[in-house]
Amino acid sequence: MSWMVMLTQVLLPLALLAWVAFYPASGWLAWGLQLISVAAVLLGIGLAFLWAVLPFWVPYAYGLLLILIGATHLLRKGVPGTGIWRASAASSVMILAVALPGGYLAWHAINGRVLPAETVVDIAPPFPPGHYLIAHGGSAPMINAHLKTLDQTVERFRPWRGQSKALDIFRISPLGFHKKGWRPTDPARYTTFGVPVLSPCGGEVALVVDGIEDMPVPEMDRDHMAGNYVAINCGDFFAILAHLRQRSIAVATGDRVTTGDLLGQMGNSGNSSEPHLHLHAQKGLPEEAPLSGEPLWITINNRFLVRNDRLSF
Repeated sequence: MSWMVMLTQVLLPLALLAWVAFYPASGWLAWGLQLISVAAVLLGIGLAFLWAVLPFWVPYAYGLLLILIGATHLLRKGVPGTGIWRASAASSVMILAVALPGGYLAWHAINGRVLPAETVVDIAPPFPPGHYLIAHGGSAPMINAHLKTLDQTVERFRPWRGQSKALDIFRISPLGFHKKGWRPTDPARYTTFGVPVLSPCGGEVALVVDGIEDMPVPEMDRDHMAGNYVAINCGDFFAILAHLRQRSIAVATGDRVTTGDLLGQMGNSGNSSEPHLHLHAQKGLPEEAPLSGEPLWITINNRFLVRNDRLSF
């Protein structure tokens, strides 16, 4: 577990819950705002941060603890203190200091869950039945890092503009775990590695790149950003499925595929910090820079997916 995950997803939530439990603000308004400010932080963390190292249900556990703490205070002692606001200056500053970043995180993460009124293409799930977690997805950079490549003023982003509205997808266990061991370097120890990748549409295989090795975690191959990938001409758009396992690709350029046909396996090739499936849609497939087409929003079975959403079927 990285120090950042430990700090933001373990120590910070537990510290805030302890603050509410053992140092409640005095006065009903002060106490109410203290609860709201902590709830805002927990909501923001739960929506904006990726819950993969810690499983997806942990934010729900934090929320339940906050409700239990508030209910316990009310049932045992009533509202802490008397009057409207009897909190100390330090407690008042703390409430404000917690509320502002919590509200900021929650606001942007919630906005990122809204599908923009732009061109959208709907595809079938590109994987077999199981449990999956969206690592990057949504319409805000806070929850979808791909969106940074929309900035055309940055020259190095231009060859990758087509992936600006992409999804990154993990396979997880029913309880939300996605690897075996403590920070394993072998990609085969991740639940995602080797999972079949299926065609999300019917069409023609427009481009295949294979032969790029799968990297040990967390090393990344920045010389081959997309790694091994397949581009499918779905008619009105191209679907790109990337970071595939080396020599797993089962189709060739020019092949006709139908929805659900096997394309390859999920891997860890290219600019990938750990095994996952990268999926995006774009208009065009420019010869000089295949992934520089016009990016399109994706829905899977008419569902707009964002960070920490889960698919189980």
